[in-house]
Amino acid sequence: MDENMSKRISKDFLMSNHVDEIVNSFAAVSELYSAILDINGHILIEPTGPSTFLGEFFELVRNPKYSKLYADIVNCIVDSKQAMYSEIDDGNPDSRFAAAPIFVNGTFYATWILYAHNKAQNQRLFKAFNHMSSIAGAITDIISKLYENSIITGEEEEIKVEYEFEHSAKEVMKQALDVIADGDRVSIFKLYDQVGKLLDVDYMVYYAIDSDRPGYMKLVDYWAKNGKSKEAEATFSWDSDHYDVELQNRIKKDCLVIDKTNMTNKMRVEVFQGNAKAVMVFPVYIREKYQGRLIFIENTKERVWSECEVALGRELTDMIARGTAIQMRLYRGNKNIKLFTELFDLLPEYIFVRRRNNGNVVYVNPALKEKMGFDMTGQNSYMLVPNMRVGLEELKVTQDIPVKLDKEVFTRYIDKLGGNYKVAEYNMRWKDLEKVEILILTPEN
Repeated sequence: MDENMSKRISKDFLMSNHVDEIVNSFAAVSELYSAILDINGHILIEPTGPSTFLGEFFELVRNPKYSKLYADIVNCIVDSKQAMYSEIDDGNPDSRFAAAPIFVNGTFYATWILYAHNKAQNQRLFKAFNHMSSIAGAITDIISKLYENSIITGEEEEIKVEYEFEHSAKEVMKQALDVIADGDRVSIFKLYDQVGKLLDVDYMVYYAIDSDRPGYMKLVDYWAKNGKSKEAEATFSWDSDHYDVELQNRIKKDCLVIDKTNMTNKMRVEVFQGNAKAVMVFPVYIREKYQGRLIFIENTKERVWSECEVALGRELTDMIARGTAIQMRLYRGNKNIKLFTELFDLLPEYIFVRRRNNGNVVYVNPALKEKMGFDMTGQNSYMLVPNMRVGLEELKVTQDIPVKLDKEVFTRYIDKLGGNYKVAEYNMRWKDLEKVEILILTPEN
C-alpha cells in the first residue's frame, strides 16, 4: 500500500468526511454487522450492528487468530477485483459474510465486511449483497475524490513542491544543454547560482584529479550561497583527498549521498570536520575516465535529500563533464589548427579554408593572397571554386554511387587564377570545431 495514502486516509480522515455514516446507515437498514479494514487488517471504520451479537463480531474483527482468514479474503479480492459472499469458519454454522473491495485512485485500499450471525440475518445479507457492491463502488469514488482534494494539504504538499522542483530543474537543464551545445563551460558555472538556490544548499564545489600528484585533488570552482570569499575558498582548497578509501570507491562507482538518515557522528567529525550536515558527491567522468567530483554541501540544517534532488545533482554533474570534454576537445583542436596555419603559411601551394555550410573563407595562405592580389578572408569562395559536393551527394543518393565525401581530388579550370588546377578538398574541423573544407590548389603543369 502507498505509504502516503495509508497515512492520509486514516480512521479520523474517514470520520471527518462522514464516510462512516454512509456505511453504518446501510448496515443499520440491513440489520447486519459492518466494518471496514485496510488491506493489512487495521480498522478504518469501527464494527457496528445489532447489539445481540456485536460482541462476537468485534471478536471476529479484532482477534489476531482471524488474521490469516482476512489475508485469504484480501488475496481472493485482489485476484478477482470483485465482491465475494461466503461461509465463515467461526464456529457458527449459520454465519456468513460478504466482502467488497474499496479502491483509491485504482489502488486496492480497504475491504468492507458485512457479517450475518444467524439464518435471518443471512437471508438479509444475501439480498443486500448486490446493493453492497454498488455502494462500495460509490464509496470508492467518494474516498478517491476526498483523497485527491486533500493532496495539496498536509503531507501531500510535498508532491506539489516536488512537481515545482522538477519543473524548475528541467528549465535549468535546458539552459545547460544550450550551454553545452556552445561548448562554453564558463557559462555552465554561471548556472550554479540557479541550481544552488533551487536545491537550497550552502555550497557546490567542483574538484579535479591532480594528474601530477596521484591521490590529490585540486579546486576548479565553487559556488557559495553567501557569495565567494577567501574564507570559503580556504575551506575548500584541500591538497589531499580527505575521503577514506571506502568512500572514494563509492564515489567513483556511483555517488555518495549522506544526510540525517545515514550521517554518523564519526563521519561528521572525521570526514566533514563538523562542517556538513548533508552532502551529495557525484563523480565526473570524461571519456569514461574518472576526472573529478562535484559536491553539494548543506551545513545549515539537517535534511534528507529527495530523489529529485539527487537526480538534479547527477544531471548537473553530467553536464559539467560533457562541457569539460568539449572544452578539452576545443582546446586541442584549436592548438592543432595553429600548427596547420603555420604549416600552410610556408607552403607554395595555394590553400584556403572555407565554411562547409556557406562557402565563406576563414583562412587564406600567403601564396594564394599573393597570386590573387588580395585577401579574400570573409568572402564567399564559390566564385573561385564552386561547391562540388552538392552534385556528388545527389549522385550518391539518387544513383547509389559510392562517392567518398571526406576527400575529393579533381581538376578544373579556375578563371580567377587563369589556368587548370588540381584541387584537393578535405573535410575537417576548424577553430571551435567548426565544419570546414580545406582546398589545396596545385597548377596542373
